[in-house]
Amino acid sequence: MAKRKDVNVKLIAEKCGVSTATISRVLNADSKVSEATRQKVMDTLKELNYKIPEKTGKTYKKIAVITRVSHQDYYVSLVHEINKYMAGLGYEVISLSQENALRTLPELLETAYSSNIAGVIIVSADYSSIKNNLMPSIPHVWIDCNDNPEDVLDVCTVESDHYISGRLAAHALFNQNCRKPIIITGNNPSRRSEERKNGFFDEFKEAGITLDSENIIEVQTGTDGFTVTRETVRYAIAKGMDFDSIFAISDWRALGAYTGVITMGKRVPEDIRIIGFDGLSLACKTVGITSIQQNTPRLAQCSCDQLLKLIAGEDVEDKHIVIPTGILQGQTLPEPGIMAQ
Repeated sequence: MAKRKDVNVKLIAEKCGVSTATISRVLNADSKVSEATRQKVMDTLKELNYKIPEKTGKTYKKIAVITRVSHQDYYVSLVHEINKYMAGLGYEVISLSQENALRTLPELLETAYSSNIAGVIIVSADYSSIKNNLMPSIPHVWIDCNDNPEDVLDVCTVESDHYISGRLAAHALFNQNCRKPIIITGNNPSRRSEERKNGFFDEFKEAGITLDSENIIEVQTGTDGFTVTRETVRYAIAKGMDFDSIFAISDWRALGAYTGVITMGKRVPEDIRIIGFDGLSLACKTVGITSIQQNTPRLAQCSCDQLLKLIAGEDVEDKHIVIPTGILQGQTLPEPGIMAQ
């Protein structure tokens, strides 16, 4: 007989010949599971000496937060703000991370479901590919959902205004006489990074400057952002690429760009001006990176409020919330202008 500590959802699923999602549904008393399947699972649990944790009520004061990675400043800040907000309401927060695809989202959902949670907040993931893995009896909210908003009309989502973020960055650079900008982004862009690029391009276009693919430098996603961006910028300068400013997808990439520029004998901001994105990190504070700052306390609060309404069985009137961003002034782009409203 397997020891209790060795028994997990995957082992139970293999013994029963069903999916791990089905096991999670049985453990959480989902009424949609057939009686035959439920009994088969219960018999297997008894055989494996698995004791189902006792539940003291319909709703449990515990939620899960699932992020793409656990160590990046943006995700750390979000989880911290969610923890702080929910702790004040008596909720425990379980933090789970995909760690750059080392663990799949369906696997993490199963872990969350087996922990007697009342709801889930999912960060930087898509809805469409995992909707069949979701347990209907447990509420879900997305921060930075990858799907287009029109494809998730009935899903609760919260995100920053990425299009206006791009316009803010472009406006700040243009006001500092930058006419030859480049964007440094990942080689696997998300919908949100595309919106930032579109906003950036549109702002310059309205100012009479048309940008195209020549103004975009893609760097490998999922690597050391600082190092790969530093070397990319050094290479661009060495081969004579003509640019006077950089909009980087994150503060760490902005810091990498800054280091690449100064190690090639250029000056920041006199020769090349730099603006990052997030405004949260040590990288931003190290040399005073000017950055588009996301409002993580507000992102956290809005997503938690949505989830709490769903847990209480209430209607959520505003299912798609967009949070404004702002410019965090630093030394890499002094005194940036603010886009006229």
